[in-house]
Amino acid sequence: MRTFTKTLMAFALIGFLMTSCGGGSEVCDCANTMLAMMKEAKGNMTDKDKMEAIKKKYEAKIEKCEKMGEGKSDEEQKKMKEEMEKCPAAKEAEKMMKDMIGGGEGK
Repeated sequence: MRTFTKTLMAFALIGFLMTSCGGGSEVCDCANTMLAMMKEAKGNMTDKDKMEAIKKKYEAKIEKCEKMGEGKSDEEQKKMKEEMEKCPAAKEAEKMMKDMIGGGEGK
């Protein structure tokens, strides 16, 4: 189960750290993708096949979010992160992630 948790957390971190540029809709699209992926994965953490299917389902969208952050300065990356933090989906995903980490392997 830890492997699946690590996979999910890696995608969540990718979503938070490497997401889009400039426009709010692109940033929030990445946050929405991250949240949808986390919601699907939450009930399937022990099912390797389902986790792989979820990963494949969102792979192109996650890749797009990663690429939007490429070549950006630290300041631009910081602005993108601040923009994302304003998206409702990002707030919900962050809460979900904290709940999963706190409830998963102990504190």
